[in-house]
Amino acid sequence: MSDPITAAARPQSLEAAIMFVDVSGSTALYRAAGNERAEALVRTALNRLRATTTKLGGRVVKTIGDELMCRFDSAPVAAAAAIEMQRQAQTPLDVEGAKLGLRAGFAYGPVLEREGDVFGDVVNVAARLCAMAKADQILTTEPTAARLDAEQKANTRLFDKTPVKGIREEIVVVQLLWERRNTTLLVPIGAVEAVNAAELELRCRDQTWNFVPEDLPVWIGRAEDCHLVIPSACASRRHARLEYRRGKFTLVDESSNGTYVELSDGDTRRVIYLRNEAFALVGSGRFALGTPPDADPQVLSYQSLPL
Repeated sequence: MSDPITAAARPQSLEAAIMFVDVSGSTALYRAAGNERAEALVRTALNRLRATTTKLGGRVVKTIGDELMCRFDSAPVAAAAAIEMQRQAQTPLDVEGAKLGLRAGFAYGPVLEREGDVFGDVVNVAARLCAMAKADQILTTEPTAARLDAEQKANTRLFDKTPVKGIREEIVVVQLLWERRNTTLLVPIGAVEAVNAAELELRCRDQTWNFVPEDLPVWIGRAEDCHLVIPSACASRRHARLEYRRGKFTLVDESSNGTYVELSDGDTRRVIYLRNEAFALVGSGRFALGTPPDADPQVLSYQSLPL
């Protein structure tokens, strides 16, 4: 007796990144611009998304209304595609300057592919992430974020937890930040000519950490999954991260309450307040999460050691 399922119709098991990307704001656009112009703008937006998917080696699995379902071979490529899509969305769709926002969600893992379509928990998770995202946001899962390249990881932050139908455990959701405009780099006066730093030493109470550029990025905060867990009531779960930029160890604030950096020059001390900014840790000083250094028992001292 022959197998009723032909070889071509049998599902193929593979690992892939599945992304859903949705054109947001189209409902309001139809009301404001009329059916014909709104449909043309949405079609242009979807064509842009298809072109980006193909350009980066992905494949559009299907179109669902104003939403695309795409497949990529790896998480970093899916992340790169989502970032490029969001950046392209800032370019007007027509000469009148109309724009439409995007929301995207992607996840990596095992899927089944049959006759061009894909199935599995990863698909359900990616769809859920897209539905959770707001306009201009990109969401993924914590295990998927762990597969991103170093630069992409440096631009992630914990976002939320969510249940997904059919999956017992809640999914830890991570946001991929694609705009760099909120991390203005501040360099202390006199540090412009400083030599490149080779090592950063941090101290907090009786603990000491030493980092070289290859160790970064490193997250600091009160969440247990941070590399440096600081149990301060004023600290955010993922408060700040350490990066290495242009030869300098850099503190990047991502918090609600900000970060206070104290600099000293002989008998003179000054405190700089950071909020969604980056600061080059040149020489030595102190910083505290969410409160001035003198008021925080969890203050961190730093020393940047030159090459």
